[in-house]
Amino acid sequence: DSSTPVSSSAIRRRAPSSVTPLTWEKHSIAAMSSITIDPELKPGEFVIKSLFAEFAVLAEKKIEMVMAEPLEKPLSRSLQRGEDAQFDQLISSMSSIAEHCLPSLLRTLFDWYRRQSGTEDESYEYRPRSSTKSKGDEQHRDKDYLLERRDLAIDFIFCLVSVEVLKQIPLHPVPDVLVHEVLNLAFKHFKHKEGYSGPNTGNVHIIADLYAEVIGVLTQSKFQAVRKKFITELKELRQKEQSPYVLQSIISLIMGMKFFRVKMYPVEDFEASFQFMQECAQYFLEVKDKDVKHALAGLFVEILIPVAAAVKNEVNVPCLKTFVEMLYQTTFDLSSRKKHSLALYPLVTCLLCVSQKQFFLNNWHIFLQNCLSHLKNKDPKMSRVALESLYRLLWVYIIRIKCESNTVTQSRLLSIVSALFPKGSRSVVPRDTPLNIFVKIIQFIAQERLDFAMKEIIYDLLCVGKSHKTFTINPERMNIGLRAFLVIADSLQQKDGEPPMPTTGIIMPSGNTLRVKKIFLNTTLTDEEAKVIGMSMYYPQVRKALDNILRHLDKEVGRSMSMTSVQMCNKEPEDMITGERKPKIDLFRTCVAAIPRLIPDGMSRQELIELLAKLTIHMDEELRGLAFTTLQALMVDFPEWREDVLSGFVYFIAREVTDVHPTLLDNAVKMLLQLISQWKQAVQSNNKSHDTQGSTNSRSLSLERTPPLAVLHVVEGLALVVLCSCRPATRKLAVNVLKEVRALHTTLGIGKGDEELAIDVMDRLSASVLESFIHLTGADQV
Repeated sequence: DSSTPVSSSAIRRRAPSSVTPLTWEKHSIAAMSSITIDPELKPGEFVIKSLFAEFAVLAEKKIEMVMAEPLEKPLSRSLQRGEDAQFDQLISSMSSIAEHCLPSLLRTLFDWYRRQSGTEDESYEYRPRSSTKSKGDEQHRDKDYLLERRDLAIDFIFCLVSVEVLKQIPLHPVPDVLVHEVLNLAFKHFKHKEGYSGPNTGNVHIIADLYAEVIGVLTQSKFQAVRKKFITELKELRQKEQSPYVLQSIISLIMGMKFFRVKMYPVEDFEASFQFMQECAQYFLEVKDKDVKHALAGLFVEILIPVAAAVKNEVNVPCLKTFVEMLYQTTFDLSSRKKHSLALYPLVTCLLCVSQKQFFLNNWHIFLQNCLSHLKNKDPKMSRVALESLYRLLWVYIIRIKCESNTVTQSRLLSIVSALFPKGSRSVVPRDTPLNIFVKIIQFIAQERLDFAMKEIIYDLLCVGKSHKTFTINPERMNIGLRAFLVIADSLQQKDGEPPMPTTGIIMPSGNTLRVKKIFLNTTLTDEEAKVIGMSMYYPQVRKALDNILRHLDKEVGRSMSMTSVQMCNKEPEDMITGERKPKIDLFRTCVAAIPRLIPDGMSRQELIELLAKLTIHMDEELRGLAFTTLQALMVDFPEWREDVLSGFVYFIAREVTDVHPTLLDNAVKMLLQLISQWKQAVQSNNKSHDTQGSTNSRSLSLERTPPLAVLHVVEGLALVVLCSCRPATRKLAVNVLKEVRALHTTLGIGKGDEELAIDVMDRLSASVLESFIHLTGADQV
């Protein structure tokens, strides 16, 4: 009985020696699912055996699934964490149980691996099968590719479980022999496979990366064992004649350490990590081959960026100081050579980022000038590397070092800003770069110099203070300025503190990457709140700029690009959203998404609702979605806007959407239905704590509001018109609107008085209307 109660003490008592590796036949799913577990076993043993039996069944199903897929499909698409919730949950359960019986679980996992791979003779070393066959034998070759895919899928699943269970080593010691078994298997996958090419090449690299992730987990608890294995393997390769094969093998070995992460505490572990880094640094200085040097530089960058993000007093630890001093001058000198700059700019940056304050201040401005000079480099890769170096250095300068004297800081910041956002230019430097990087740069500056960030950067980007005649749309610059303002205001309001150091955004091959999704505020930033966060001086200016931008965009890429427009008929969006329109529409999206956080100053409520409503039939799908989301937010969170949103949307449908566009009409009526429904739900949820007709923020606006009943009659009028459609589906939507109006009427608690709702009148009179003409119809028409 699988519901047998299991106590954690029982599991501990049985671990680690009582759980013997499971045995089963590797055949069909039917054979797998026939695994039976003796219910008389002690609780701990019963739990692990049941869990592993379930793993065996699911793993076999997944292997069969990937065998049926095209060879070209990467295994990660099917097997990565996040693709199958049930399998993910099972692996997490195995991780939890490993806390109590890790050695037994590891032995069983290895036994499963060997049986699946057909390598029970302990000499399991992965060899690409297809390379052993003659190239002419196509049938054999295809079969081998398929078997090879199976081997790789087994490795993939083995690594997924290993990554999770090895995390428990600190809680449950593991015999050294098992640690060495994991190490040997992983390092065998780091060996370079010379001359191999085939449809599984990509998957072979994915598996090597997965084993690198396993090693990354192992270094957290068994660092010295990993270090010893890596140094031994490297020494062996260095003693061989340095042929292209050996050099490539060294690079593959180096890549196997890319998920090693320095433990920041205790200090003994921190020192051990940097003693190892010093050994690697010595090799970096000695090695002559460019590619090996670059591979080591890449490894150092991956390891140092998380250190730079967390480092504080650790910069004073002698081993880190020695590491920086060992490498800095040589790396800086080499970085100026064209053949090294792409690989070594990030390393110079990282060395500065983990250096002591005085070392940083003495050296960073020299390297900063090199970065600024490369922003306009014709090679887009080099300009991007220079920009990323710049924004990491800036983070350290502002967030960790806290700048210098006002004059020096002002001078440094101005040189950076004038290079990125040249005065009088319509674009930013470098071009074709994700705007998010520029937004972060402004956010870092604002952390310590808010007035500078607003007046010297954001005002210029948003063309604040420019007259209507001289105002022109600079899409990228404005997009950056508006997004930066929103991020800064949000961060201050939510008291987020210092922004984090930009990471490399590396994705773990297992799919375990932790993404923390930032939740932004969607309530309007009021004058009072702007004052509290110290932005009251800038807030009105940004609202005026938003109004100006929206009006210009509506004229240039708004109403003219509605799907009802004659010029847009029978045109594909991708054909129309090109050239100069593309960045403008991207800016339009940002502006619409900024509402209701920012309400444009200068545009009446009716004008804004009309603009948003028209955008729900824009050619750009994303803009349509954002416009409707904003209307919904106004409906749900702003009681004083509800009547205007609903009546404004009805008038928009009546004017802009006709039977000529039946699909658009149906969609518009569906949106109307949703708005009515959301008003009803908002009132129902607020009935207990709020006035159903207003909020504390909107009492002063109550005189402007249209009576709800008048708005409901306007909606009914539209529904009756739509009810005349010749399309049954459209008529059905109209009836639903009338029903929703009645439901909202009831929820609002409006007194019935002398007025009846349209649907009630229709219900009351339908019988007599039917009687009045039924005698005129034939039997076949009834």
